[in-house]
Amino acid sequence: MRTESGLSEMAQTDIDMERVNARTEAMREDPAEAQVTLSGITSWNGGAHSTTIIRDFVIPADEPIALGGTNRGPGPMELVLTALSACITISIAYSAAEEGVEVNFIEIDVEGDIDLRGLFEIAGDVRPGFEEVRVTVRIEADAPQERLRELVMRGYRRSPVVDSLVGEVPVRISLVDTP
Repeated sequence: MRTESGLSEMAQTDIDMERVNARTEAMREDPAEAQVTLSGITSWNGGAHSTTIIRDFVIPADEPIALGGTNRGPGPMELVLTALSACITISIAYSAAEEGVEVNFIEIDVEGDIDLRGLFEIAGDVRPGFEEVRVTVRIEADAPQERLRELVMRGYRRSPVVDSLVGEVPVRISLVDTP
């Protein structure tokens, strides 16, 4: 719905549902509208430090000093946790906006256990990735607890990052010949 100023009204979650609804309708009419490729480019800066550019954003990554890094940014696995909790947060907000639930705040604590022996190939039977990730959600909204639980679980189920982490997403790697 447009206001007198011509700006889209935002849902209680400040999500421009007019824009979201227009996009979802376009995807219903033409599934090709739903196909996107996300991309970024990462440059090594020496040591354990790198910088990734995605859209107009520069994201540093590094390891803590105890792991030989220079602590100039979160570690890659911390960025995985960041992506996970941000995506679940966004998915909950979308779900709430679609259902007309007014949200005051969403806060997520996320933590993951990793055995670093996998990264450093110290033990052949240890994976280099997370052993377990725990997500704790706090949400305050104009809905009963059971409805909030449903919104949280809907946000979890529709999260592309959750799906990418728990699914078996193929990762193909190739080396470009350099002169």
